Amino acid sequence: MSISKQKKVAKELLQSAQKVYHYRRDLTSEGHLVELDKAVGEVDGLIRDKTTKEAPLMAAIDRLDALLCRIGGKIYPKTFWNDNLEVALVAAIIVIGVRTFFFQPFIIPTNSMFPTYSGMKTVVYEDKNDAPSAIMRTFRFLTLGAKHKSLISKSDGAVQIPMEQTAIGTRLYVRQVKGKKWFVFPTVLAEYTLLVGGVPHTIRVPADFDMQSALFESFPDADPKLIRVAGGTGYALDFDHQVSAGDAVLRFDITLGDALFVDRISYHFKRPEAGDPFVFRTGEIPGIEGGAGNIVDKYYIKRIGGVGGEKLEIKNGALLANGEPRSEVEAFGKNERKEGEYNGYVYPTQNDPSNPPQLLTAPGITADLPAGTFVALGDNSANSLDSRYWGFVPEKSVIGKAIFIYYPFTKRWGLAE
Repeated sequence: MSISKQKKVAKELLQSAQKVYHYRRDLTSEGHLVELDKAVGEVDGLIRDKTTKEAPLMAAIDRLDALLCRIGGKIYPKTFWNDNLEVALVAAIIVIGVRTFFFQPFIIPTNSMFPTYSGMKTVVYEDKNDAPSAIMRTFRFLTLGAKHKSLISKSDGAVQIPMEQTAIGTRLYVRQVKGKKWFVFPTVLAEYTLLVGGVPHTIRVPADFDMQSALFESFPDADPKLIRVAGGTGYALDFDHQVSAGDAVLRFDITLGDALFVDRISYHFKRPEAGDPFVFRTGEIPGIEGGAGNIVDKYYIKRIGGVGGEKLEIKNGALLANGEPRSEVEAFGKNERKEGEYNGYVYPTQNDPSNPPQLLTAPGITADLPAGTFVALGDNSANSLDSRYWGFVPEKSVIGKAIFIYYPFTKRWGLAE
């Protein structure tokens, strides 16, 4: 080994000696500490001496290495784990700190903010038996975050979807189930059942996924009818569609909603403003999914439509603040003009008699915002459950402002609007 390589090895050994000293000083005898100090001084001196020969330096390295093996405990000799665990822990602390106090990643699940942001979408295969190749699945997953879903029939017969009765009518029968755990964080999935010739088939999708739209897009020519069935929920939607065992009943991709970073720190120094796309927690808001009295505390993303002290009104598709159309961001103006895929702000519909709309319910009805509250509205007003339905967002529930869409790589990639 050349003298230059020996000196490199010696410097690394001195770093290990320093770590052993700091981590095991209280567990090491005074005699061994004196011996360690002497061995470290010998190696350090030989490194600094430009006339040092290979043999003396190698001997000093061996003596220090032997001593560290005796007193190093789990610190020395180095292994992959003790050499990298500290780095990994420091990195984890930094990541958790950044996420907690500065920038938090957030994935948009629904399309309430469309077309500004996109939530999960369905791409239905016209030919259900034409399965995409593994390469194509991988490509779509990497570029669009698309997850492939298929349901292959185990029997012959008609396709039916169990339905359940609720206070506001019938809906698809669904069960909440636990998904995979990512590190220590569990995921929740929605499990839907389809009947083929009376035989149950199940498919699992993300909890916020619009399964009803996926079903109707999968059978575009069907004329589904609600029928009574024996057992189960007592009702089913009959699609008047026959399949054979081995056929694909469903085949579609679920494309990931926009993934963005949320700035958690700037609102500590400046107040949220009208037009900001902001994320908030639902735990303090009665009447909202995951709201007060609910064991699930969820995160929502909407746009700030109004701040405390303002008077809001919806008129002819425009959002008015104190009698004047809002214009702080493009989304306000585009909704007012009904430009492109922006369809204007609308009044909330009465879907659930037990939970009637709260704000901006009809022409001429205004909302006076108390201090320390916000009105949260979706850019896709007709398809958004927002403050019109469950009222004001308290300031203490605000997490931060959406600042950057980092995935997937579509035309929306970049600064959040």
